[in-house]
Amino acid sequence: MENNSVKSAIMKSIVLLALGAVVVVGLYFMFVGSKKSPEEEQYNLTAVDEITTTNLEKNYPANPRMVVDLYAKTMQVLYKEEYTEGQQDKMLYVLKGIMDDELLEKQVDFSRSMKNEISERKEGDYSISNYLVQNTEPEVVTVSGKKMCNVQCLFSLRKGTSTVANYYQFILRQDDDKRWKILGWDVNTKQ
Repeated sequence: MENNSVKSAIMKSIVLLALGAVVVVGLYFMFVGSKKSPEEEQYNLTAVDEITTTNLEKNYPANPRMVVDLYAKTMQVLYKEEYTEGQQDKMLYVLKGIMDDELLEKQVDFSRSMKNEISERKEGDYSISNYLVQNTEPEVVTVSGKKMCNVQCLFSLRKGTSTVANYYQFILRQDDDKRWKILGWDVNTKQ
């Protein structure tokens, strides 16, 4: 009988040790093994990332003011931020995606002319410190069977320490897919 109780005590000890080991290993993986690296936990989208990851096919701006806001934000990033040539190409692709086909047809080489403008602005120490898109819904009119509207945007263009206010009036037209596209703009510079 004594032999059976010793065997029973040994079996209980082995089972308890095995259960204890499972609990310890489980706690280890729960607290240590699943931790993300500091880079994964701390990663935030930069202004450049926000533009370069914009997918116009899935998330096209819902109204004309949002189209102008995307244009203004993209130009602000292009003038101010540091980025690679590949990132610049992606941002220019986003800009091209919100432009009306008629406007793009008038451009000899949209990407090259934009890259030249951006390069000149950066070399001249220009940046868009702020912009403000009109907050009221624009009046929509129909011209030649197409819906059109104007959206105003105030740009604060900074050169060094001085700032100039540039008032842009964007002309937008709705395409066949009901997406508002920039057809052109007028600039009124005031100081």
